[in-house]
Amino acid sequence: MTFGHRTYSGLIQVEIQTIGTLHPGALELIGDGLYFDLGSKFRNPHHDPAMRYRTGLDPEVREHVLTTDGVMHMVERIAESARGVLAGYADSRHQLVRVTIACRGGRHRSVAVAEAVAEYLRAGGVGVDDVIHRHIELPVVENQK
Repeated sequence: MTFGHRTYSGLIQVEIQTIGTLHPGALELIGDGLYFDLGSKFRNPHHDPAMRYRTGLDPEVREHVLTTDGVMHMVERIAESARGVLAGYADSRHQLVRVTIACRGGRHRSVAVAEAVAEYLRAGGVGVDDVIHRHIELPVVENQK
């Protein structure tokens, strides 16, 4: 799924990170900005043994997540929330919105959604830095009840 491409001013206006809330110290990474927890929402690719050890950067996992009912609405909601905060800044040269997107393990849902949010914002002319995936390389959390 793509959202097209439009150029922007070159300023980074949005920073996006993903976290897995089941990892020690994850909640301390939230800081200021917008926070969205997908942990109890949407189907979890972790429960499919074929996807468990893959990530939201893999095309099959990304498709699984983004075609889940309600996910694209959530992508738009997160992106428009960031745009709304940006619109509230008086000086467009000094604006930065930090967005944290979480799921249980930080490997599947949050990763796919965060990358889609970044694409959505970039297509709308918003400067977005590379998404930082804080827990994507950590071992899979086996018990995600």
